[in-house]
Amino acid sequence: MRTRARPWAHVRIALACALAAAGVLTGCSSAGDTTARDTPAPATSSLNSPSPHTTSPAELCTHLITYWAKQELDEGQGSGLDYQEKGLSDGQNAILLTTLAAARTERAAHGAAAGDRLIEQRAQRGCAERYRNGTPTTDPWAQTKLPTPSSPS
Repeated sequence: MRTRARPWAHVRIALACALAAAGVLTGCSSAGDTTARDTPAPATSSLNSPSPHTTSPAELCTHLITYWAKQELDEGQGSGLDYQEKGLSDGQNAILLTTLAAARTERAAHGAAAGDRLIEQRAQRGCAERYRNGTPTTDPWAQTKLPTPSSPS
């Protein structure tokens, strides 16, 4: 009578062969050879990896003003929102409003491309001035003193 091989025997043999082949491909060493395990991998050079860029407050302001000014002039998505819905501070909104007024005049006189260039210039200049020290240079609330309520006698 002929004996039949177990069905999983072929799977075990194939798996053992695959593991052995993987060991050869990945550079597994024998138990006695410790040089491959003890040698540290070479460090990657910092010249090959890009350094991260942090967006400054002035750059973020410039991006926001430029984006919303063009949206307003083109009556795009978000036009008609108030400044808080646009994610702007009061000071950034002031830059946006003066930029929009100048850009409307420039577009009427010289076309859309000229108006867009003016938006970028005014936004960059206004935001650079506002954030020249890293924080807003004008804070209307810092000068406002609220009266303290008098206590009843």
